[in-house]
Amino acid sequence: MLHITGIVVQGEKRGRVLGFPTANIDIKKKRLHVSPGIFAGWALVGKERYMAAVFIPKSLDRAEAHLLDYPGFSLYGKHIEVEVLQKVSEIERYDTTEELIAKITNDIELVREVLKK
Repeated sequence: MLHITGIVVQGEKRGRVLGFPTANIDIKKKRLHVSPGIFAGWALVGKERYMAAVFIPKSLDRAEAHLLDYPGFSLYGKHIEVEVLQKVSEIERYDTTEELIAKITNDIELVREVLKK
């Protein structure tokens, strides 16, 4: 299990535009021993725990956690802890936005399946 903690910072807001907002954690100064991809995990915000689809890019400079069933208030500037448990998907490029949205939707369902076990 990988444990990532940090303050939520602003990203490019691409996830939000696609309908999948993410909490971005800057991890440039941390050494991650993980391959890039999409992972199932848990996000801890204060005392609340949420299922999370976690994206770790090839640059390993940040982690982006999409909190499933999150009520939606802003996390900017808040401390968040993310427990990364299992890779569910590799990073791929898509020709259309629709293909990317379908892939993200599928990844989220995989995350739910993994975390319900």
